[in-house]
Amino acid sequence: MSIRRFMIQRLDLNAGLRSVEDEVAADEAICIFVNDEYYRTLIASPTMKRELVVGHLITEGVVDSAEDILGMDVTPFKVRVETRKHVDLEVIRRAHGDLILTACGASPAPGGDELGRLKVESEARFEAEIILKKVGELYTYGEAFRRTGGTHSALICTSEGEIVAFAEDVGRHNAVDKVIGSALLSGATLQSCFLASSGRISSDIVFKAARGGIPLIASIAGPLESGIRAAEAAGITLVCFVRGRRMNIYTRPNRITYTTK
Repeated sequence: MSIRRFMIQRLDLNAGLRSVEDEVAADEAICIFVNDEYYRTLIASPTMKRELVVGHLITEGVVDSAEDILGMDVTPFKVRVETRKHVDLEVIRRAHGDLILTACGASPAPGGDELGRLKVESEARFEAEIILKKVGELYTYGEAFRRTGGTHSALICTSEGEIVAFAEDVGRHNAVDKVIGSALLSGATLQSCFLASSGRISSDIVFKAARGGIPLIASIAGPLESGIRAAEAAGITLVCFVRGRRMNIYTRPNRITYTTK
C-alpha cells in the first residue's frame, strides 16, 4: 500500500483547530544488490518494486534489457538481482561520479561514448490530440496523488492512444523507472510509444527514455536546459507544458501531427 494514514491538527482560521485523519504518500528505502554486490538504495513508494528495479537497471545502463536479468528476489526492504552477464558495478559507479544535480541527486548524463550510442531511431508519428488527452489523464489514473498530493505519475502510451503501463511514485525518476520496467516486462516495443510524465524534464529523465528506446516525452511540467539539449542529442521529441489544448515543442517537431480548429 502506497498510502498511510496519520492523525494531524488542521487549522482553519474560520473554524479553529481540530484533529483529523490525513492520508500521506508512503516511502521506504529499497536496497538493490546485483549478483550479491550492493549497488544502490532508492527511496521509493513501496509498490511495483520488481518493475522499479528492472526499469532502473535498464534506464541507468546497468543491463541492456529485461532478458539480461535471470532472477530477482524481492523482500520488504531489499531486492537481489542475478544477471546473465557479469556487471562491473565499480565501473558504473565511476562513470556516474559524485555530481549532485538539480534533478534530485540523480545520476549525471552519460559519458561521450554512451552518448554517441543513445540515439532513438523511430518513424512513429503522434497526434497532438492524443498527447493532450493522455497527459491530461495522468491524474485521473493517479489515485495516490489525488488522495495525498505527494506523488508523481508516469504512463507509456502507443501512438494510437492505448495505455501500455502506468505507475506512481514519490519520486519522478522512480515513476519513470517503474513504468518503463512494467512496459518492458510485458513485452512491449517502445519505439512506437511515448512517455507522459507529471514531473519536470531534465537530462537524466531524457536519457532514461532513450535507453528504453522511447521517441517522445510529454510532460505537464517544464523542461530544464539540460533536458532540451539531451533530447536533441538523443533524437527524442520533447514536449512540455502540455495543458488544455496547448503544448511547447522543444525538439524534433516532425513526429507530431495535428489539425487546427
